[in-house]
Amino acid sequence: MEALRKEREAREQLLNKHISTCKRKVGILDREVENINRGFEELKNKKAKIAAEHGDQNVNEDDIIVINVGGKVITASRGTLTYQKGTMLEALFSGRWDKEIQCDGLGHIFLDVNLECFQVIINYLSMLKYSSEDNISGCLDVEKELQPMLDSTMTYFGIKDTTTSKNDNQSLSTGQSDQQTQAELPDKATWETMTFDEFPTTPMDIQESLRKEQTSMKNAKEELQTAKENLEKEHSFIQHVSAQSLDDIVSFNVRGTMM
Repeated sequence: MEALRKEREAREQLLNKHISTCKRKVGILDREVENINRGFEELKNKKAKIAAEHGDQNVNEDDIIVINVGGKVITASRGTLTYQKGTMLEALFSGRWDKEIQCDGLGHIFLDVNLECFQVIINYLSMLKYSSEDNISGCLDVEKELQPMLDSTMTYFGIKDTTTSKNDNQSLSTGQSDQQTQAELPDKATWETMTFDEFPTTPMDIQESLRKEQTSMKNAKEELQTAKENLEKEHSFIQHVSAQSLDDIVSFNVRGTMM
């Protein structure tokens, strides 16, 4: 009977140790989630302040934007133009900088870029918005001589080829080990470096659940940092796009077509 009592005490101690460790590590994750959420809220408020000072706060994704691209007028929805968040194209058509953007004599946003390349980008974003990634593989295919111009235009506006990014991410994830180092002492662990291997694998798989949450937090943290950096770049980008004077925008009537 004494042996049974000791075994039960040992089991209780082990269980309490797991519970205490789990609560402590979950608490570390919870505090960092609060920090991340606070960071995104501050970013949202900063964007709203910029829109109030430099643009229009009352914009809608369904707005149809008329754009003068190198003398040709094209249209696209705001939702398509801003589909890839954090890009300079998204900043340009987000509404935040509407008071700063250069327009032609008819009030159309003027962009001095290659029309064909810009149309390819719009088509690509539209496909991203309305189709699955399996259907967009050929959207960015252009003639060989136009490829450098398209690459340059995409870089200028910060547009990402998600098919390439997807392949890169798969390669990175394949090369990374799922197991983290155990060298960290529990008391010195941070939310990024702490491990969960001391928890037993159960039907709910506590270890895997905590690791997935940790990974998602790292991704959110990186997303927040990138968004902050891009917001800092927006104003100088808008100034560059709008560097031309209205006097520099020349319209031609070519056989009845205004260009």
